[in-house]
Amino acid sequence: MYKLFHDLKNIDHTDSSISLNKTQKKTLLILYTENNSNMTLLCRMMNMEKGSYTSVIDSLIEKTLVSRERDKQDRRKVYIQLSKKGKSLVENEIENIRVKLEDKLEVLSAEDLTRFVNAIDDLNDITNKLKG
Repeated sequence: MYKLFHDLKNIDHTDSSISLNKTQKKTLLILYTENNSNMTLLCRMMNMEKGSYTSVIDSLIEKTLVSRERDKQDRRKVYIQLSKKGKSLVENEIENIRVKLEDKLEVLSAEDLTRFVNAIDDLNDITNKLKG
């Protein structure tokens, strides 16, 4: 897996005026799959305390990539969602990764590619069983 993914982390997004660290990028990717997540869930997924994670969210709000909204019934609950700009940035990043990954997998034979996909499916199934 390292050989496959180690240089994908160096793919830059198309908007070079936006500088993001690893934590910010991971947050955007999580929000893309778990849109309108609350701070508690995000902190758990990022393995961070709310106090330190708030600065990550604040920086993404400042870059207009996410928005923060308090629950109207319970003001203690805070929801974070991607802005249009944030969603577009993530989609561009995913497309860049897809293209780079396709280039890497191009050297595999059809049989090897099938084995590779099956192996990933197996790992995904096993990982899901371990979550429970």
